[in-house]
Amino acid sequence: MAGDLSVSLRAWPTVTTEDQSLSFLIARINGQKGSFRNVTERSLEQDVQSVAAGEVQDSGDEPFLEEKPEVTKLRKDEVLAGRNEILKQVGQAQNDSGQALDFISMLLSRHIPKQAEATISPYLKQHLPVGTLGVEILQSPPKSESKRTDDALISTGWKLQSLSATADSLLASATRLGAEMEQEAKHWEEVLSVQKKGWSICRLPRERHNLGVRYGFAEAAAEYRDRGLAALRRNEDGSLFLDLGPQALVSRRLRVTIKQRSQTTASFLAGMDVKTEDQSVEGSIRRARNAIYDEELYHEMYREARSLTNRGIQCMTEGINIPLEGERILTVDLAESYVAENEVTEGASPYFTDRYLARAFSLACQLLLSHAHRQNYNLRTRQPPPLTERKPPRPVYSILRPLLALLQQQSAVNNHSSFLQSVSAILEGAGLTMMAEPPTGVLGVLGTMDLKTSTDEPLMETLAVATCSPLQTQSKLTMPSASSFLMVHIRTHVQGTEFKIVINTPPNSSLAQLPQETSFTSATEMENHVLHLLTLDLVSLISAENKRWQVLSLHEGQLSTGTSADGRLEVLTISLEKSKLLVNCYATNKDGDVVRSSVSFIPGTEDNLAFRDVVRTIGAEEVF
Repeated sequence: MAGDLSVSLRAWPTVTTEDQSLSFLIARINGQKGSFRNVTERSLEQDVQSVAAGEVQDSGDEPFLEEKPEVTKLRKDEVLAGRNEILKQVGQAQNDSGQALDFISMLLSRHIPKQAEATISPYLKQHLPVGTLGVEILQSPPKSESKRTDDALISTGWKLQSLSATADSLLASATRLGAEMEQEAKHWEEVLSVQKKGWSICRLPRERHNLGVRYGFAEAAAEYRDRGLAALRRNEDGSLFLDLGPQALVSRRLRVTIKQRSQTTASFLAGMDVKTEDQSVEGSIRRARNAIYDEELYHEMYREARSLTNRGIQCMTEGINIPLEGERILTVDLAESYVAENEVTEGASPYFTDRYLARAFSLACQLLLSHAHRQNYNLRTRQPPPLTERKPPRPVYSILRPLLALLQQQSAVNNHSSFLQSVSAILEGAGLTMMAEPPTGVLGVLGTMDLKTSTDEPLMETLAVATCSPLQTQSKLTMPSASSFLMVHIRTHVQGTEFKIVINTPPNSSLAQLPQETSFTSATEMENHVLHLLTLDLVSLISAENKRWQVLSLHEGQLSTGTSADGRLEVLTISLEKSKLLVNCYATNKDGDVVRSSVSFIPGTEDNLAFRDVVRTIGAEEVF
């Protein structure tokens, strides 16, 4: 019966309200007729006539054909009978498979009860205990002697083959284990070596099973502090290598370049103590540390430079430009390692001073950033301020300001030394003596500081504090009269350079009437005041050595012989400038005419007369 049964699995057609909607009818007409263009009155009459004649057209839409009630009832009975037959067959198959599963499970429950108990039906568990059913061989078939011999040989061969394979596997495992032990020993030996050198070893936050090294700086900015962690991976031979991830693609370092009229006179690249050929883990860690330190240093210098544009500093895309004296420009930028190393060559530049300046500037920047980190640490370890809703802004580090003050101090010292040399040459050419002790340079001032005053602070920290402090140097000028001397103090701070002149003179000297201390903010004013004091000393020297001349106007540098009996008057004027010493004399003769005479003392002139001889003879009659 099952072979003769034909069952249709198509669902019984149902009529809903949607089937009577206009959209459904339009779609049905399009599906049957193709388009409304094909529906004409004549075609519809033909369809009605064919339906009336009993002809059924194949429209492709069988669910909508109406059938007679008798045919419909017969088909429904057949479907129900087929459904019952299918359910009967499915139930029988399920019953047979369940009994087979219970039978196999009961057989296995004697040997593996826990696994077999999981597949036994609940009904069988209630009526039969586990392990009830078993199986065994009652009588094995007889074997011949040759069969037994073959079985024994086969068994022995399999055992020997298994033992040989096991031995080979053990030997391979031992060899692999020995190599693995050597690799592990080498790996952990290098890890301990890195740790003994002072680097912090820790677990990676996202890879707890891997170790990493922290080469960054804890007091750096957040974006640079978080980047200072890299993974320590193991090579196939057990050696370590530093996995920097995306940071390994670009390694840039701080470069300081000095140019004069668009010509590079010096260039220094920071971190050149670690060569790129050093492929050890220590070298890789140091290069990564130097790179991230230089990036943070340049970032902080750029932040500070934007607030120093009033001092001539330019923040450009290619770097930071700092003007120097002598039409020179110092440029700070970040350069890739391989590019910068090709540009920097030792001993190539004839400007040794610029090379030393570029190196000193770079090292000083690194020192000041380390000093800023220590200040952050001291601030973090103090008692925190009260909590506020607004987060305090990150302060701008003082890196360029102290260095600009140092450069300005050195420039002031150089200019003052040149000024003293020029004045000394003028006076020596006139036969006068002025003892001048030039001021000490910036490096000399830092070298004379007591950097070991505190045993708690490191030496470099003390040096950084001294660099940030205002620098002061002094020079000593002994007057030509040798009775007085001047002390010129040059002090530079963040706001600018200050000059102070202190006069040490006897009470009976003409300089005693002046203020003993005078301060200036301009080097030109200071130099003019020194020239004025030297002029006053020369006037006092002339009046003391030559009784013929008397002081007429001290501050104007004038001396006079007084009016003689015949009505003649002689006036001597002393004027000291940066380039020459000028002696002017004018007198009225017997007839009332004014006669002038002038003598200049210029350095490098061979026919210069002695100043004292000129003063002694300039008013004589033969001169006029």
